[in-house]
Amino acid sequence: MSMFTSRNPAGAAMGELTLLTVGIASTFAEAAAAGKQAAEERRERRAAYKYACELVEARGRADELGRVAMRAVRHVASLEAEVRRLRVALAQRQAHIERNRDRGAA
Repeated sequence: MSMFTSRNPAGAAMGELTLLTVGIASTFAEAAAAGKQAAEERRERRAAYKYACELVEARGRADELGRVAMRAVRHVASLEAEVRRLRVALAQRQAHIERNRDRGAA
């Protein structure tokens, strides 16, 4: 029954207006919920992207630190070789000094 065919047109109009208002309010609530869900999904995607970027950056730093560590290990190995060479040279020099000292004392 519409307001045009009703005995109480004001009541019928109010009923139709109420139904229309409820429909609009329901649509608005659904749109607000969808907006909140979209915002949450966007926040989650942003957090996942940030995590992925930080992970890539950390891997890059780890790779660089690995290269630095390898260079450090090679440098330490070369220094150890240099120390061995110097110790051998020092032992030879000390032996030469002791031989010359023994010849001079004899």
